[in-house]
Amino acid sequence: MREKRVNSDIPFLPQEIIRNVLKRLPAKTLIRFQCVCREWRNLFRTKSFIADHLGHSNNQNPGLLFQFFDGGDPLNLYCLDSEMQVWEFPKPPLHDYLKPDKIVGSCNGLLCVQINDPHVSPHPLLVWNPSIREVRLVPAINFHQDYEDYNIGFGFSPIINDYKIVIACNSQCYTEISAVQVYSLISGSWRELQFSLNCTECLSDESVTVNGIMFWLGSKRVGKDTDDDEVQIVSFDLANEVFTSIATPKLHLWTTLTVYEEKLAIVSCMTNSELSVVDLWVMEEGVHASGEIWSWTKRYTSNPYPCWLYPQTIWRNEIVCTADIENKPTAVLFNPTTKRIKKHVIMKCDCGPDILNYAESLVPVGGMKSLQIFCMASTHS
Repeated sequence: MREKRVNSDIPFLPQEIIRNVLKRLPAKTLIRFQCVCREWRNLFRTKSFIADHLGHSNNQNPGLLFQFFDGGDPLNLYCLDSEMQVWEFPKPPLHDYLKPDKIVGSCNGLLCVQINDPHVSPHPLLVWNPSIREVRLVPAINFHQDYEDYNIGFGFSPIINDYKIVIACNSQCYTEISAVQVYSLISGSWRELQFSLNCTECLSDESVTVNGIMFWLGSKRVGKDTDDDEVQIVSFDLANEVFTSIATPKLHLWTTLTVYEEKLAIVSCMTNSELSVVDLWVMEEGVHASGEIWSWTKRYTSNPYPCWLYPQTIWRNEIVCTADIENKPTAVLFNPTTKRIKKHVIMKCDCGPDILNYAESLVPVGGMKSLQIFCMASTHS
C-alpha cells in the first residue's frame, strides 16, 4: 500500500495569521468569502471576530458619511473614505412606498434611518447595516398622545451588549421632556420610560454616544420671567436608563457634541466678520476639588479662518467643519495635534451636508426579525 505524501510546496498558515488577515478585509469581501468554506462562514458570525473586524475598521478605515438635503432626493448619501476618496453611498433597499427621510444615528456600522410618513408621529424607523445588506424595521411607537417635536438617539452599550434607540418627546410649548420611549435591539420592542430630570430641559436634534452613555446638548430656562436659556448637556446611561444633567464650559454660538480620544468632546465655533475660530473642549471624568464628577479641558483653539464654519464632528482625531467656499460645500479639517488644516470639496449641491462617522462592520441587525435584502452592491470597490 502506497503512502500518501503531503505536498510540501503548499504553504501552511496558522489560524491566528489567517484570522489576522481576514479581519483587515472589507465587510463586503468577507460576505463573498462565506462560500469559501464552512469554517470561514462560521468564523465571520462569531462575536469575537465581529468585534475584531469592527475594531480594525474603526481604527484603520473609518469613513465620513455626508447626508445632503437638496429638495429632490430626501436621502442623498456620499462617503469620504480614509484615502480621501468620495463615492456614492447605497440607499436602504426598501419598497417604493417606504421613503427614507434621513439618517438619525450611526454606531458600529449600523445606521438608524427615519422613514418619511406624514401620517405617523414619530416617523417610523429602521436599523440598517449597509455592509451586510441587512435591514430591520422597527415597530411603531404607541404614545398616549401626539407629539410634534421629538429627538432621536441611537447608541450601543458595551455593558449589556445591546443597541438602543431613545426617543424623547417635548411638551407642546417645547420647554420640557414629556415622554421617553426606549427600543432595544435585543428585545425588539419599545418600552415607555419613567424618568426624572433635575431641571426643565429641551434637547438638540443630534446625540452622541460614548462608552454606553448617550449625550444631547440641552437647554433650560434661566428664570420664569426671562427668555434666556442656559446650555447644558443631558446624559442617558443606556444600561441603567438614568438621565443626568452636566454643566458645560462657556461656548460659542455654533456648537456640536462629538467624540475625541474616546471621550465626550465639544466643538464650538465663533464667527465674526467672516472669520471663524474653532475651540475643542474634552470632558474628563473623576472627582474634582469642586465636587463635580465631570470637568472640561480646552484642548485646542484654531487661528482665525477666513470663512464661516459650521462644526460637525471629529474624524481620525481631526475636527471636521463644513463651509460654503465658492458655492461648493467643503469639509475643512483641523488637526489639534499638528495644527495643520486640510480642505476637501465634497460636491456641488444646493445645501450643505450633515456629517456622521461611519465604519463598515459585520454586526447583525438582529435575529429572526432581520430581513436580508439582496440588492445591487455599491459601485465602490
